[in-house]
Amino acid sequence: MLNFFRSKPLIDDASCEWMFDTFAWALTHFDRQEFFLRTRLIQPTNDFFPGNIDSRHGMAETIFNHVVKYAGLSHWPLQLQAPQFFNGQAPALLDLSAVQRDSSAANTLPVLAASQPLAMTYNPQQAAKPGDLASSYAHHLAQHVVAQSQQIPPGGAEYFNESTEIIAIFMGFGVMMANSAYTFRGGCGSCYNAQANRQATLSEDNVIFALALFCRLKGIPIGDATRNLKGYLKRNFKQALKQIDREPARLQPLLALK
Repeated sequence: MLNFFRSKPLIDDASCEWMFDTFAWALTHFDRQEFFLRTRLIQPTNDFFPGNIDSRHGMAETIFNHVVKYAGLSHWPLQLQAPQFFNGQAPALLDLSAVQRDSSAANTLPVLAASQPLAMTYNPQQAAKPGDLASSYAHHLAQHVVAQSQQIPPGGAEYFNESTEIIAIFMGFGVMMANSAYTFRGGCGSCYNAQANRQATLSEDNVIFALALFCRLKGIPIGDATRNLKGYLKRNFKQALKQIDREPARLQPLLALK
């Protein structure tokens, strides 16, 4: 009878376990003091992304500078370049397929350190969707952070893209990552632009679960977390919190890292 009233878990147990393991990995290797004391939940609002925009590149550059600042990477030699040409596809995420195929490199990731500034570009179509653009930047930066760290994520190098989405959420970009995880593909042709969407690896439910875990670890109230979420995601967020709270054996070790 009690199980009848128990809310359905948002994600399956294997995904839940991987999510907790990935947050434990992040807290172990990516500055938990920064996470607990200074990381903020970044919102898609003018308060977080102020600036007077007079061009598409100006929009891209302003968002980029804010994302770099909130990610705590202002000290990195990062440089945003305007796309010289655009083939209709979003800039590719880092390709670690060689690492996955090479068994001798199974416990390493390629180091991306360079004497020259680390150049990044962007999909100009995303200038019309600032949240997707900010999320794409956050994911690309998270990829570089993990690759530079040489730390293999839980599950191995084949989980690089998924784990770096978690790192982007870990850095505070979970609301925008959740809002851009899935885009409805219906409607009239003029209403939908596939080129403007973020390339998501994790499912929408997994992103919401990661956002909920971030908020639970940071003690962020539900209202603050859901204020700028898509309407239908607010129920999923609360469902994720209930699932997290039923996992004290997994949650408490993470809280103990404060």
